[in-house]
Amino acid sequence: MTAPTDSWNGILGPDEEILWQGQPRSTIDWSGLLSPITLMGVFFTGFSLFWIAMAISLTAGSGAPFPFNFFPLFGLPFLAIGLWMLGGRLVLDVWLRGHTWYTLTNQTAFVARNALGKKTLESWPIADMDRIVWEDGSPGSVIFHMKHGSMPVSRRNATRIRFLGFHQIDEAQQVYGLMRRARRELRENDA
Repeated sequence: MTAPTDSWNGILGPDEEILWQGQPRSTIDWSGLLSPITLMGVFFTGFSLFWIAMAISLTAGSGAPFPFNFFPLFGLPFLAIGLWMLGGRLVLDVWLRGHTWYTLTNQTAFVARNALGKKTLESWPIADMDRIVWEDGSPGSVIFHMKHGSMPVSRRNATRIRFLGFHQIDEAQQVYGLMRRARRELRENDA
């Protein structure tokens, strides 16, 4: 067990002690490429490169220098979307994990993030967790909350579910055990 540092003053309760702290593994999860989104990325990237190349070749004889010839630039948004779908989403995920920290106390699970100049700290009381899920793997994850959100307008009545927790950690099985034990002790103390 770790004694809280000064940065936790005012955040932790009087009887709250830190059981575990860690950070997600920040390596690219190549399995994310096995997705229909990647196939769409191939289409978008190929189409946009074809558009830009054809627009440049068709407008090359107009006499206007390239920066002042805007027609080829219409392909840039499609190129950005295609590159995002191809692998940019995986790179962003790695970057966000590199700016994320996890803390487990005997009462609360915390997820802290410091990205793009914005610091956030989310917390979930362990006593209120009705489900704790251990996802085995190397690295594994411990899921303890489902967050419902709405889908884009094209799918009006659909909801998107995000599984929140300690993702891609090497000590997933140990953290899962610590969380279950802490929840059991909290419930026994309340009874």
